[in-house]
Order: sequence, then structure tokens, then C-alpha cells
Amino acid sequence: MSGRKYTLPSFNALAAFEAVARLQGFARAAEELNTSQPAISRHIRNLEIRFGTLLFDRNSSPVRLTGKGQQFYAGMVQGLDVLQDTVRDLARSGNLVTLVCSHSVSHLLLMPRHGQLRKALGPEADLRLLTAEYNLTRSAIDTGADIVFEYAQVPPSEAHVVVCEEEIKPVGTPEVIDQAKGALNGACAPPPLLELSKDNYGWMNWRDWQRAHPGFGGWQVGEQFDSYVYLLEAAAAGAGLGLGWRSFADPYLSRGSLVEMPVSWHSRNTRLYAKLTRFGRSNPAAQRCLGLLEAAFPAGRD
Repeated sequence: MSGRKYTLPSFNALAAFEAVARLQGFARAAEELNTSQPAISRHIRNLEIRFGTLLFDRNSSPVRLTGKGQQFYAGMVQGLDVLQDTVRDLARSGNLVTLVCSHSVSHLLLMPRHGQLRKALGPEADLRLLTAEYNLTRSAIDTGADIVFEYAQVPPSEAHVVVCEEEIKPVGTPEVIDQAKGALNGACAPPPLLELSKDNYGWMNWRDWQRAHPGFGGWQVGEQFDSYVYLLEAAAAGAGLGLGWRSFADPYLSRGSLVEMPVSWHSRNTRLYAKLTRFGRSNPAAQRCLGLLEAAFPAGRD
């Protein structure tokens, strides 16, 4: 072991790269890491010079990883997660349960129930949420995650619970909804549509809604967002008509910051599942957590 030598980039550079890749923006990465955007850009440029390849496509909006960047990101995230787990294991005396999910699932579905889940698991268990872009969640599983959240039309073969059904309808402020109803009657122009700018990997979008509801055909997208959380916030601020995914939009609807179009929910029979990974099958705390998730997200609705 005395002869082992590592020639790795600085941790600051790796942290900058990970934040830009995950948040899809240099400014957001700088804000999260409490530094300046030029400092983030300098770290990324130094990495690109070192490796002799571009890691990001800066001409896209939002910023996206190149092929080489995706390869580096997948490997680096696994390494950082293993290191983080090792550090936590030094100080942790109980059982760790790691949940892997997208940012939207974490922010809108899990965080409101995080305290409830931790209390029910008991003081001997440590609950961790690991967020990743949906297409990278499988890579994150390899770091030792116990439960993963995935969309599917067919139930998984692993032990699982249904978190929510895929059901959508337009949502907006009362003023925007009134404008949308007027547009359907031909009394005014339709409000702008708020849309996700990235691939949502099978979850329904405005084109799916318009195919099922021709009256909305021709309505134009006014603004795009790289996060569904940001989209809902913009809809609640009156920026336009958002597409509400049931359960995800429920907190906004219950507070009254968003209201529904007076139409039925639309579904393609896709569900969001929480399922045990190969690590979770051998973790009793993860199996208990799966049961708690079933109680926290009753699948049946009136």
C-alpha cells in the first residue's frame, strides 16, 4: 500500500463538475457551493484541459453533459457516494436506508414526509435521500442504495409499493384557469403553457394531453423549465398554465396556490413505484421503510 499513488483532480474541481452536471447550470452550481460563477467555470475548464475533451455542451439550454462528460459523471458519482457512505459509516451506529429518486420526487413527495418516515423507522435507523437525474438513478443504485423510485406500466418483479398513479390535468392560478376556460369557449386567447425542457422519460407532457383533448390543440408553450419544481412555482406565480401531475401537484392544490381545470384527470396507466434493490433485500430497515412508504402513499383514491 505504501507504493499506491493517486493523481486525481482537486476535490473542489470534482464538486464543481458534479454540481453543474446535476443542476444543469453554472450559476446554480455556484449558488449551491457558495462560490462565484467564474470560479466554477475555471474548475470545469481546468478539468477539460486536463482530460483533453469537452465535458459540457455550453450551447444547449440548459447546459448538458457531452458523451465523455456523462461517462465521467457516472463513474465520479459512484466514487463520491462510496466515499460519502464510508465517512458516514465511521460515525453511524444504526442502520442506513438509502432512497434513490429524482429531484422532483424528493422535493414534492418525500421531503414533506421525511420527518414522519424517520420517526417511524426509529432512532436506530439513518434515512438518506440520494437524488439524481432520472436516467442516472440506475447508476446510483450501484453505490448501495436500498430503495429506488421508478416509473413503469408493468409492476416490477422486486418487492415494491405503488407511490402514485400517473394522472395529469392543467393547473394554474384562478386567473389563468379562467383565461383557459375562456379560450376553450373562443372568448379569448389561451394562456401560455409551461413545459419541461428535458426528457421526462415516459411521464406525460402537453403533447399527450393535447392528443387526448383536441380543444387544447394549437396552444403554445411560453416558457420551459429544467425542473418540475420550478415549473410549479412559476405556475403558482401566474406565469402560465402548467400540467399538474397528481400527487406531485397536490401540495399546491391543497394550499390553493394552484387550482385545477374543471376536467377529468387523464391517465395512461403508468405508476411511480418504490422498489427494493438487491441491497435493500438484505437490509431489514429498508424492508420496514418500504412498508412505511406504502402507508404514507395509499394508492387508492376516491
